Amino acid sequence: MRRALSWMTVSLLMLGAAGCASMGAPEGDAPPPSTGNPGAPGGDPGNGGASPVCGTAADCPTGYTCTQSACMPPETEQSASAERPPLASKGYVYVLSPAANSLTRIDPRTLMLEAIPVGATPLDVAVVPGEDAAVTLSSVDASLSVVDSNTLPSHVRRVSLGRRYGRVSVSGDGAYALVWPDPSAAPGSGAEGVVALVDLRAVRRGEPLEKTVLERAAGFRVTDVVFRLEGGVATRAYVFAKSTVTVLDLSNPRQQPLPVRVSLPEAMAQDVASREVVATADGQRVLLRSTTAAMLASFDGTGFRTVALPEVATDVDLLPDGSGAVAALRSAGQLAFLELPGDFEDPSGLQLLAVPGASVGQVVLPPQSGATPYALVYTTVLNDESLTRVDFPSGTVTRYPLEKRVERVALSADGRTALIVHKPEPGSTASDPYERAVDLDRGYSVLDVPSGYLQLRRTGKLDPAQLAFSSSGGFVGVTLRGDTERRYAVDAVDLSTLVSRSISLASPPVFAGGFAGASEQTLHRIYVSQLHPAGRISFVDLDDSQIRTVTGFTLNSRID
Repeated sequence: MRRALSWMTVSLLMLGAAGCASMGAPEGDAPPPSTGNPGAPGGDPGNGGASPVCGTAADCPTGYTCTQSACMPPETEQSASAERPPLASKGYVYVLSPAANSLTRIDPRTLMLEAIPVGATPLDVAVVPGEDAAVTLSSVDASLSVVDSNTLPSHVRRVSLGRRYGRVSVSGDGAYALVWPDPSAAPGSGAEGVVALVDLRAVRRGEPLEKTVLERAAGFRVTDVVFRLEGGVATRAYVFAKSTVTVLDLSNPRQQPLPVRVSLPEAMAQDVASREVVATADGQRVLLRSTTAAMLASFDGTGFRTVALPEVATDVDLLPDGSGAVAALRSAGQLAFLELPGDFEDPSGLQLLAVPGASVGQVVLPPQSGATPYALVYTTVLNDESLTRVDFPSGTVTRYPLEKRVERVALSADGRTALIVHKPEPGSTASDPYERAVDLDRGYSVLDVPSGYLQLRRTGKLDPAQLAFSSSGGFVGVTLRGDTERRYAVDAVDLSTLVSRSISLASPPVFAGGFAGASEQTLHRIYVSQLHPAGRISFVDLDDSQIRTVTGFTLNSRID
């Protein structure tokens, strides 16, 4: 029986902009960006576990680079949470409720809830692209649940997998789900290296198990899954394991009892931390960065091509259209720019672009292709308070001085706005009391990329934990969390003015996300899930600061 909703608690807080609790006026403008060679790098390397002296990276531990004669640790990236975040489809938000053996569907327009029974203790969820549908994975009863919310109430079809898996990925066309063991945990029920391909179309047609689930051997310790789309149709699945990649042909997978298996380049097969896998959204460009050798590798579905670099790259990213790749060369203070696939066929075309006056460690590229491809460059390890833009293929450098060190950077979909989260500097030696207080604070900056206009927002002891851009592109929401002070909020940042307004939250924020659709109701809206024993999620309209909160959906889903 569909579970009742009588224990639901819905709190509606209609907060206009005038009623928002402001956390202070904007904190002054940064100077305009400079172009060309702005001078020497800013600051000495932080210690970060660095050894006193080195000549080359060979003198340093694995993964470290020799930068300014010191062994510097790898760049730090935000790690994925063990908990699965809420996910937005076209019109709904889906939230896992493991303790209640359910998936909660929330309508952000009406706050209506639906507690959808799925497999016992679900541990992973994926939204079917372009639909109001989701797939959940349960390890306890080794099952996959396909949830269709195109008609209400949602319809659930459960598939027995026979083994306990930990992760689920869905192809970009929604035709297939691939379930695989969690690489960070011991696999259950004999699932080491075994993956299951689930034909979601067959499941929805109600076909029997033997026509819906296909098991295949995929090597030891699966780490990454990439689906390749051609003409919008999933044609292959690449399953990366410790030392191999297995290629599943999706055109007729049952005719392939032993899929093609390709060995990874030796330098990338030493352990699962010896490489990073990046791919375009359609999977037609797949690139691997070695964390131990000065090389990159390109995978085309049949084999690898490699290209040598002057040193071990500390990061790599792909242009969204797959036409190029950018790798960070920290010791040399350079970017390697590769045109794809040409520079893997003839490496003589590889460009090494100097980034003077700034530290190179990580690169961020716009999610969508623009008129002028560019990368934002920064470091999370060296003591450098700057962000740098490098245009391609010209190599034009624009440096943006910052007031604080960088923890991470995110770009809006159109590439016009960057959100820079800062890290505090407890050991600040600034003689000016105000500047020292700025160093000690948490905070973030917002950069208007076309103009170079940059605005700092100090948040004191509150951690800018999560951020989400609205689908309109006009706003970004930044959650603020201070557990010691028991202060929680979300900042609504207007990207046309770079001015923020703070909206209070009742409990600690955990995840934030935007909506894929661009309906009138969700154009400027984001969702923020929060820590609460009964489940809590808020929907925030960033344009007018209205917030609507649903509390109790976990308790509600347990009622029969």
